[in-house]
Amino acid sequence: MVEDNQLFVPTLNQQGYATVTIDPFSKKFTEYADGTFLEIGAAFGYTTLKALENGATVIANYMDDRHLKALSETAKEKGLSKLQTITAQFPIGPDFDAKSFRKILICRVLHFFSGENIKQALKKAHNWLEVGGELYVVCETTFLTNWQKFIPEYENRKRAGEPFPGEINNPKFWENTWSDNLPEFVHWLDVDTLSNLFTETGFEIVEVDYINRAGQFPSSLLLDGRESVGIIGRRVK
Repeated sequence: MVEDNQLFVPTLNQQGYATVTIDPFSKKFTEYADGTFLEIGAAFGYTTLKALENGATVIANYMDDRHLKALSETAKEKGLSKLQTITAQFPIGPDFDAKSFRKILICRVLHFFSGENIKQALKKAHNWLEVGGELYVVCETTFLTNWQKFIPEYENRKRAGEPFPGEINNPKFWENTWSDNLPEFVHWLDVDTLSNLFTETGFEIVEVDYINRAGQFPSSLLLDGRESVGIIGRRVK
């Protein structure tokens, strides 16, 4: 069993934390299928490694080359050869041809993007997928113990009809325990917001739900079983 203090690994570039356990939506991404997979924001590549172990061909992207070097070394040690890494800051880069991928995973990345930038990112991913290909996205919600102070503000914004009620320009005002390794902007999402974004950008929604992070996040952060949100969208044309 993984101890609480081993569940989160701080990224080397203050872009939050990598999780060593694989959530249910990301696990579905790792299941073998014909074609090439892409993981955006792979960090240390725990999910990429599982997909490689299952026989997939994977391109892993991250903005900081130090993480990708560590991933490449681990893959080599495990004898996993069907890996390519690309250093780029999504969504500015990387660039791929249309219909290049069978599956794309963007896990715990888009909650650092504004709502409008998420739209652009999803449009890019949609273009990169084969027809019938699937995009897997996992984001954080505000339903964590350390973000409880923000929940009333979030709910007020949502009642007021704001399209992106979870955008926060001053994380440290709302949270002072884990935000030292966060950037200056975060965007907590939920089932409704992510579903709307996927529909607007042309995806057919295959599955969407909250993720209970018991055993995946430190127990001190767990609130009510809605700690993260996952969604799978399919390109239909």
